[in-house]
Amino acid sequence: MGKSDTKLPQQLAKNASKLHKRVGKLISCKESPYSNYEIRQEVRVSDINPDYKSNREKFDWVILGLKVVIEIHGEQHYSPVCFGGMDIEKAKRVFLQRLRLDEKKQTAAKEAKWAYVVVKYTEKNITLEELVDKISDALEEVEEGIYQDNKLKAKIQSRGFQKHEGEYKWPTRKIQSRPFQKHGKTQSGKT
Repeated sequence: MGKSDTKLPQQLAKNASKLHKRVGKLISCKESPYSNYEIRQEVRVSDINPDYKSNREKFDWVILGLKVVIEIHGEQHYSPVCFGGMDIEKAKRVFLQRLRLDEKKQTAAKEAKWAYVVVKYTEKNITLEELVDKISDALEEVEEGIYQDNKLKAKIQSRGFQKHEGEYKWPTRKIQSRPFQKHGKTQSGKT
């Protein structure tokens, strides 16, 4: 990730929402348990997950050392909104596109084993304590997922599966089989 591509907490865009600004202040204030971590905003999704195809989409906030993504979701993430005199049909199409994009971004973060936190527009007065709880819950979810993944990998490997080019393959060892009997014949060859 190029540091010049991202912004520090104090480099807020003029059009940043009040909630976006509030979250930035909360995670970077001296009282925050994250104040010693590098915090960035507007980080490309592809910088977090190189498998993500587009370089256009960005995460709102990222706590780098903890591998935490924080997204600020306005009303347009939950229902069609007619911004700038947009007609309702276009607002519905934009809303559906937004839902698909949100899902892709969340999947990209989770596949990269990053905690994914959403702060909704209804949480405009979120406190540091509430935000810390959200981040802690998301981190626990990631840790549990990693634990389950490792447990599954160990189980697969214990059963003889081998990892080849990033995927597990059936064991290649030969298994002895019984002699094949033709249907309707006994071992002596008589029917």
